[in-house]
Amino acid sequence: MTAELRFRGGGTNPRFSKWLANLKQVGSNILITGEVPDAVSARASRSFFGREERRFRVLGLTDQSITSAEARLPDETSSADPTTWVIDQRRGERSVPATATGVTDELDPLETDDARQLREEIQTAISFYDEQADGLAPAELRVGVDSLFPLVERDRSATKRVLRTLGATVRDVHGMAHYHLRVPADADVVEDLMHLFDARVELRKRPRRNPEQRWYAPEIDATTPWMEL
Repeated sequence: MTAELRFRGGGTNPRFSKWLANLKQVGSNILITGEVPDAVSARASRSFFGREERRFRVLGLTDQSITSAEARLPDETSSADPTTWVIDQRRGERSVPATATGVTDELDPLETDDARQLREEIQTAISFYDEQADGLAPAELRVGVDSLFPLVERDRSATKRVLRTLGATVRDVHGMAHYHLRVPADADVVEDLMHLFDARVELRKRPRRNPEQRWYAPEIDATTPWMEL
């Protein structure tokens, strides 16, 4: 997530910028919507995970349409880094720091489309990094889930409960989490889930144009114009 979002005319919106800066301090959970190609979702993930040197990243993968986990991480990082924890429910695999093997030995084998298990492992990863860092600074922890669609298709009520508790865990360490849901902004599931998130980012990809994003911030009742992702 970037605090350098530009508005029409090359300027910034002070009210929106202040709100965004506050999210980075107190923690946030962002819903990402839009029917876009996998490459666009991956590009958005790289932006949200960020490129700062001191950062801890947790990536949960559920969607079978995803072509690459590595494509969702910034160029200078990989799933093999000790600051990256990948939970791949699609393949029943995980990639964790070597020092976390004792922790993962107690975890169950990964199941497909299991929202509760995904939450528990993300919470385990957060606790591990919080302890390793002797307390996480604001915005140091970044969590990404791609996507919520298989989870809500299997059990929407359970997924909503999972999102509520996982969101609280992220905020407790002042982290920032983003959750992909590749559906139109007016889909009923978006309205049903939106109260669980601090903001929504809509993505789109038009022919012969770069991918774009538009932010909606319910707390300040603000929507940005379309901007290049």
